[in-house]
Amino acid sequence: MEAPKYPIHHHRKHRPSGNTCALSLSLSKNPRYRAAANAGEMAGALARPRNASDDRINELPEVLLSDILSRLGTAEAARTVVLSTRLRDAWLASPLRLDDLELPVPARGKVPSIEPWTARADVVTRALDSHPGPVALFRLSRTSFRGRVPAAEAWFRQLAAKRAREVSLCFSPEWCHDALADPLLGCPTLRVLALGKCHLSDAGASAAAAAALTELTLSETCISEAALQSVLSGCPALRSLVLKHVHGLQRIRVSSCRSLILLGVWHYKQLDEITVEDAPCLERLLGNMRLNAAITVTGAPKLTAFGYAVVSIPHLFHGERAPQGVNKGLRAPIHSVKILAINVKFSSKKDMEKVMSLLESFPCLETLHFQSSDYRSGADKDYTTVSDYIQKRYPIRAHVLQFMRIQSEMCDVPKWVTEQQNLLSQSNMASLEAEVVFEGMKQRKDFTIEGVNALADPFDGGINILGH
Repeated sequence: MEAPKYPIHHHRKHRPSGNTCALSLSLSKNPRYRAAANAGEMAGALARPRNASDDRINELPEVLLSDILSRLGTAEAARTVVLSTRLRDAWLASPLRLDDLELPVPARGKVPSIEPWTARADVVTRALDSHPGPVALFRLSRTSFRGRVPAAEAWFRQLAAKRAREVSLCFSPEWCHDALADPLLGCPTLRVLALGKCHLSDAGASAAAAAALTELTLSETCISEAALQSVLSGCPALRSLVLKHVHGLQRIRVSSCRSLILLGVWHYKQLDEITVEDAPCLERLLGNMRLNAAITVTGAPKLTAFGYAVVSIPHLFHGERAPQGVNKGLRAPIHSVKILAINVKFSSKKDMEKVMSLLESFPCLETLHFQSSDYRSGADKDYTTVSDYIQKRYPIRAHVLQFMRIQSEMCDVPKWVTEQQNLLSQSNMASLEAEVVFEGMKQRKDFTIEGVNALADPFDGGINILGH
């Protein structure tokens, strides 16, 4: 490996740690470092005659040390700042990045009275208490509150006061115990917020003033319909909104969100209505939208991707009504949608009839994804053929449809796939140049906003949208 342009020497009595070596390499590659060296600032510090008492790292400008520390992960930064007082001062002057996946915690056997998740929460508290802010990143994915709601709510107040930019609570939802997260809604510097099983009050939502917020994810979070409207009004820059199994909503109404590009809705209990109005930038409506809810979309001329539309309801929850009609909410065709994904039981002729009716509401499809909700063990006998329905009932526009994917466990059965291909060859699809792909069920990657935004077709990248 080529030596760094400005190597940092150490006296033999002070063996350099791995962190110090990493810091040296980072310096040699850092643009600010090179610019400062070219200006003479770095060269003067590093070109002096070597002396046993020299501490070259501590001679670097504070702004450069802060910049380097801000680029390190949580664990690396924590190990680096103990090297000197100046490094600790530089850490305090740089934005805090706290990711609990990188936090060292005691093993179970070493601290019998403190479980690892509790010890990790104590580390989080100490880090927030000791750093003045701002907070560039606060991400928890394995830290448990375990009934310590006051401590969690204190974190939220500190994060708001310390000008947090990204806050993500993506751990197991039962760990959060409905901590009140209202202070975060009033943080003007917040850009990304993901809450797992927290609580947002009407009063807190009415005071929402997160003008810089572009991504909001609420998972297993309690919020009223009025509070949701207040949050949306207080976040005018919102580009992505994800609502996953949110409690307290019978109707989801997204209105006048003029910057919104992605809307995700996942629900498992009774939801009467999903309404989108005046969303001129909306391009994608994703989730597991069960068709016993009225789905209405108006004022969204850029909406091109829709799904999964869940036609077959696997089971109903207590008090939930079975869907009465597939087009309950699709009162008019949505001409802008080019990509549609549908989840349905191929073995149910009744549900397949609903699919054919549903397709009439999307007359300009270019890409169509079918995913079967059947299990192969119960589907081998009298298995309805999706290709047969397409052949006989769906008037496909030959100049529009370009690609169709049929995903099912039955696609692992060569005989079944051959039957489908023969039916399609006999249908009016024979004149199409559309590509038809039969695909078995496969393991999929976890859903992320960044992941789907990187795809031209959100259903074509192996991302688990339906089961998110």
